[in-house]
Parts: sequence; structure tokens; C-alpha cells
Amino acid sequence: PFLSPLRCPVANPRSPFLAIIWSLSAALLMSILPLPDALQAWRPEWVMLVLIFWVMHAPSWVGFWFAFAMGLLLDTFLASPMGLHALALVLVIYVTRMTQRWSGIFSVRQTTALVFLLILFGRFVTYAVLSLRGEVLPNLSYFLPAVASALIWPTVLLSLRRWTQR
Repeated sequence: PFLSPLRCPVANPRSPFLAIIWSLSAALLMSILPLPDALQAWRPEWVMLVLIFWVMHAPSWVGFWFAFAMGLLLDTFLASPMGLHALALVLVIYVTRMTQRWSGIFSVRQTTALVFLLILFGRFVTYAVLSLRGEVLPNLSYFLPAVASALIWPTVLLSLRRWTQR
């Protein structure tokens, strides 16, 4: 039996669509949940983390338009200037796609460093836009979410990786 049903070369691969929707919904929820003032500066960039993961592991499913739409949703939920997070997410996803080949061979530590730099880049983009609007933040606490995101990245990686393995 050449085409036996047990040895079919294209055996109905598992689609990550539901995992993408659920993980991004959870990321949006965690981005808007209230935190105490002492922890507010340490809130990870949840949506950016999850989008980076999906661009690294399912690039044909998540792209620029998806990142743009998620950014507009985040702008709406956080009452930030419309397009602020959308611009940052699209630029971060662009750089993530450029570095996608490396992420496949990087260790968890190296990927964590890459994610830190990507999120720091996204924070610099939003900082630049806010400073152009005259809303400059004088301290460096604006960049603490990049540190918090890098610290939480291994957990995000291990939690979502099971949805990409067949």
C-alpha cells in the first residue's frame, strides 16, 4: 500500500490559529488589567512578546497587518494616541522577521537577549513619538518594561511553544 492512511505524508497539520487568537487575547487582557502603582512601571509588553513569539514560530500566520491591527486595539484599550502602539508593533515585527533565521538556532538565553533588544527598540519608538508630541518622560523608568519582558520571555516561550510542535 503506497498511500496507506497511516503513512500519509501530509497528515493534517495542527493549525495555530486558535492558539494565536487565545494567546493574543490573553496578552491584551494582561496589558489592560490594573496594577498597583509600584508595579506599573514593570508591566511587560505582553502583546509585543506574544507577537514576537508567533512571528518567530508561525511567520505565515502573523504579519504586519496583524501587528497593525493589534496595535490599534492596544491604542484603543490604553487610550494612547491612535497609531502609537501600531507603529511600534509593525516596526518590531519588521525587525523580528529580519532576525527570524537566527532565532531558530539561538539558545533560550540568546533569544531572550534578542527579545530584550526588540522590545527596547519598540519602547524607543514610542518614546520618540511621545517626545515629538511634547509628552517627554524625564526618567528612564519608561524602559523598564523591556527588562520585565526579557525576564518573562522564557515562560512565554515555553508556554506557547507546545502549540507549534506537531
